Order: sequence, then structure tokens, then C-alpha cells
Amino acid sequence: MDCGVLRTLFRKRHASSSNGTKQPSVSSLRHADIPVVRFENGRRYHNRADVAYVLPTDDKEDDRVHQQHWLIKHAHGGNFHAPIHAQLDEGILVHDAGCGPGTWTLEMANDFPRSTFIGTDVSARFPETIKPRNCEFKVHNITYEGFFPENYFNFIHQRLLVMGILEKDWEKVIKEHVRTLAPGGWIECMEFAFHRAHNAGPHNDTLVRAYQAMCKAKGLFAEIPDHLEEMFRRAGLVNIEVKEVYGPMDQETEYGRLAWEDFREAFIALKPLIVKMNPELNGDETYQKFLEDCLKEFTELGTAQIGYRIWGQKPGDINIQ
Repeated sequence: MDCGVLRTLFRKRHASSSNGTKQPSVSSLRHADIPVVRFENGRRYHNRADVAYVLPTDDKEDDRVHQQHWLIKHAHGGNFHAPIHAQLDEGILVHDAGCGPGTWTLEMANDFPRSTFIGTDVSARFPETIKPRNCEFKVHNITYEGFFPENYFNFIHQRLLVMGILEKDWEKVIKEHVRTLAPGGWIECMEFAFHRAHNAGPHNDTLVRAYQAMCKAKGLFAEIPDHLEEMFRRAGLVNIEVKEVYGPMDQETEYGRLAWEDFREAFIALKPLIVKMNPELNGDETYQKFLEDCLKEFTELGTAQIGYRIWGQKPGDINIQ
């Protein structure tokens, strides 16, 4: 689908649901006395102490995520790699964990009308009225345990939560996914291995160092793609497979141009945190010039970001303690 059409479609869906009744989960009410969001440099961010997510939570970020969905689907050749196409056609229960505005959830619900899709996120960024009948959304923090029953889902999908899950919580989240997964079901995760970009230069290295320092300061796990396979094994999953895809950020192809746009918008959103780590980049013009130099470097060196995808199956005899 054309990116412009995709953006317009989801803006309409989001706008049409703005008057809908919110149905927060129990976990979302544990900190009801804390302001849910804060505003900084014209952007809206999560403000609850129990929410680790550092990127904005506003319409502009949702636009970026919608476009990013198209890029990931294009680069990886589809929305998933776990061998469950036949089961999805027949009808299974799917959890999209940390679904954001629900782009993946909604598309999959349209593609597989016999299956049921439940998207969860820490904020109600998703549409609540204009959506397929086989799709629903819940406000829920996936770091909280016990929200869904044991052996409940047949497929669990999670992606791009490197800046949303604390390092200390990753094992717990994977373990909880396995608990709620039915025997024979599949889990699939996708993250960007930004810390080890292909053909990286000094400007990229500057951003990586700042990104890693920011993650460490906030208790996040920048290098999570290097550890997911072992976490899957420790959680008892089998038939584990990994796929890495190199996504160039050049100006020669539509994909490259859109990938750069996504990268740039993400680091503009992260500017307050990046500048704290690199005070020499302070100032709108200075930061913009640095990003322009990044693009020149990426084009000259053929820099590519690595998309890491892993999937594994829950055996029939697993016992989650």
C-alpha cells in the first residue's frame, strides 16, 4: 500500500476513535494519581514511572510508526516469518504485544478474517471504533504479569520495544509470553540492531554512543537483539530461527529515502536525550546540520541498519515456573 494512503487511512481511524470510551486494564490504573503524559519541545511523552518508553506518544510519532511498518514489511518480505500461515487462515488467537497505534494488528486482522487479534499497549493510541470485527485493543503494560490466562494465545508478536522495556524486565516479559502461549504456539520478536549498523562511519558512531549511553542511563537494553536467542532458549522455546535484514538508507530508492526519513524523525524525537549526551550538538541548526552530515555519510559508505527477527515455538511439555 502507498505510504501516503497508509498515513491518511490511520489518521482517519485514529481521529474517528478520539471520542470513544477508553477501557484501561487493571495494570494501567495502578498509577492513576500520576500525570499520564508530559510535553517537551512541542512533543507528548509518557510520564508514568512504570512506563519505560522514551519516544513520543503523539500523532506525529504515530505517522512515523505507520510508515515504519511499511518499511519493515517490505524489507522482511511480509508481516511475520513463523510458520503459522495455515493456522491464521483457519482461525487462531493472536496477541500483538506493544502494538502502538495498531498498524500491524489492523492489517493482519484484515488479511486473516478467521483469526482474532488482540493488541495491547501502555496508551490508547489505537483506533477503538473503526476496526475489523476480529480485532480488539486493550491498554496494558506487558511488564505486568497475569493479565491474560495461561495457554491462551496461538501466536504472540512483539516488535521495536528496545526503547520500551527495561533491561531487567526483558526475561520476565518473554517468560510471561511463554506462559500465555498455548503449547505448539509461536512467539516472534523484531528489533533493530542499531548498535551494529553495516558500513557505519563516525557520524553514525556518534549517534550509537549517545543512544547506548541514553539506554544505559534509563535502564534500557540497547543490545537486546544480541541476547534474544538465548532468552528464548532459557524460556524453553524450541525450533528457534533468526533472520537479519540489511536496510540501506540511501537516496537512490524509495525504500532508502523513506528509511532515512524514519531514522531522521526518530532521532529528532530523541534530540533532548541525545543532546544531553552530546552538548556540542545543542541548537536546532547545529543538530539539523549534524543529521544532514549523517545522510551524506550513510550515502557515501552505503550504511545500512540491521533488522533482527527471531521466532520460536512452545513445546507441548513445557512447564513455566
